[in-house]
Formats: sequence, structure tokens, C-alpha cells
Amino acid sequence: MRESTAVDLPAIRSLLTEAGLPAADLDSSPGLRLWVAEDRGALVGVIGLEQFRSAGLLRSLVVAPHHRQRGLGRRLVDTVERQAKAADLKQLALLTETADRFFEALGYRLVDRQSVPEDVRQSAEFRTLCPLSAQCMAKIIA
Repeated sequence: MRESTAVDLPAIRSLLTEAGLPAADLDSSPGLRLWVAEDRGALVGVIGLEQFRSAGLLRSLVVAPHHRQRGLGRRLVDTVERQAKAADLKQLALLTETADRFFEALGYRLVDRQSVPEDVRQSAEFRTLCPLSAQCMAKIIA
């Protein structure tokens, strides 16, 4: 696993699009950092962290279908949580339509969107990219 570079963006965009996840703001979200997992030179996983004052938005977690069920998703989440702690963030929030059980197993809990810090709610992911039907989850990481 490593932090992504600009060269990775086309492959990241492809992974996200194939999984039905938002990719429109990859180039324009301030504070968005992405990490990728590789296998034999090909990107097989990605995760993002969008930092705000004391909270972060965990986003864009995807693992290529033929690499699932091997613990890669958990390792990607661990990477973001370590980065968030290093940045002194206190909470991570996320939106999901399909992975609530996965995140629940990692300690994330369903929360009302209004309980997430305002600056996180003002992100493009909350305002326009994810549907209102997406579940909001959060985890205290301090």
C-alpha cells in the first residue's frame, strides 16, 4: 500500500466508477488524500481521506472484485485510520449504500447526518455526490 500519485488517477477513477462510487471530484476536493493497493503493478484497491478541522471523511473504499475477501479492505481502512490519528483527527465519518455491515465490524456506527461536523457535511460527497439514501456512519478515533 502506498499514497497515490497523479499517475494513479485514471486507474482509481476506473475502480470507483466500476463499483458505482463517486469519482467526479477526485481532482478538485481540497484535502483529499488517496491510498492504493497494488498487485503485480495493477491497482486493486483504493481508499480516501478528506480532512477537515477535527474530523475526516473516509471515502472511496473499493477493492477489485477478484481481490475481495482477503482482508485488503480492512488494511485500507487501517491505513486511513492511522493517517487520521497522525493528523490529530478525532472522528471519521462516511456514507455508504452497501457496506454498512463491513464498517460496523470495524467499529463504525450508524449516526444521523446532522450529528457529523458541519464542515464534513459541506463536502461535495455529502452535498451532491452521495444520495440521501446513503447511510451515515461514524467512529471516534481519538
